[in-house]
Amino acid sequence: MRKADRTKKKNIFLRVALVLFFAVFFLWNETASGEKVRVAMPAKSLTFLNFYVGESLGAYKSEGLEVSLEQITPRVGISGMLSGEIDYTTGIGSAMRAAATGVPIRASMFTMDRVLLFMLAKPEFKAIKDLKGRTNIVAVTDTAATPAFAAIAMARAHGVDPAKDFVIVSVGTVPTALAALQSGSADVAILSLPFNFKAEELGFRNLGSAVDYMQTPFAGIAATDSKIKSNPNQVKRMLRATLKSLQQTKDPANRERVINLITKDFNMDSKTAARSLDETMRALSDTGIMPDDAVKSEVEELQKRLKSKTHVPVSRIVDYTLLKEVLVEIKR
Repeated sequence: MRKADRTKKKNIFLRVALVLFFAVFFLWNETASGEKVRVAMPAKSLTFLNFYVGESLGAYKSEGLEVSLEQITPRVGISGMLSGEIDYTTGIGSAMRAAATGVPIRASMFTMDRVLLFMLAKPEFKAIKDLKGRTNIVAVTDTAATPAFAAIAMARAHGVDPAKDFVIVSVGTVPTALAALQSGSADVAILSLPFNFKAEELGFRNLGSAVDYMQTPFAGIAATDSKIKSNPNQVKRMLRATLKSLQQTKDPANRERVINLITKDFNMDSKTAARSLDETMRALSDTGIMPDDAVKSEVEELQKRLKSKTHVPVSRIVDYTLLKEVLVEIKR
């Protein structure tokens, strides 16, 4: 073989090797850094504690995901999902209600099946029944989200007519709802942990917890139909990581680490953090699956509010297909 031919072949080999090297390097780098996933969080709330725990303790990284937990109002989050800018939302109640009206989005799992919301009011009100017969401004994060439905359920249980006695207003965030109560622009505020404790410290009266009035999907993972069909592998990894985050949150071995996380991220003392963790754990799911009746009751409440008689099947709201595959794989 001529020297020129040998040199030519050597150069070709070096070029191929170089291409392969950079291909492997970039593939490794992408895997190491994780696949970027944007998750819409309706509020910075302990309702979504397991997601923060999972991010902190590596549940999502273990599935090759680099999650960005972003505080975005439910309506904006769902719009972002439809445009492809947002991958998932944890505001499961809002996602389900959107699905019931025809939006191509479905709940893939539930992380919480009890509503951890509290009704705080001005000190002059000693019980929910005292709200009857007057116009009360009720501050919630979103009039189309679960806090508004919690206010309605709690009012009805005590003979208060939310259509007559309540003016429910959307203020965007839980801290803003508390601020509305403090400023006097709201008579009542529906607050999540730990803001209910803060309100009590400020002298406002806790009229009760929605845990005693509602069993409904409260938090979880929802994705668009397009995401579920086009990228089921990512969805499954997201679901698997979220199941891990639930286990991490409930694991007694992690208790001190979780309390420290709550103390730091939610700016509260360790005693309040421990109390908040105990309340939160009562509502966390084990498998991510809820009975159909709980889903149906949520849809029925929405239909009452919209005055709609259209039948909405559970299959239009929830799709457990990928979650069930994950649960089977975990047991192997």
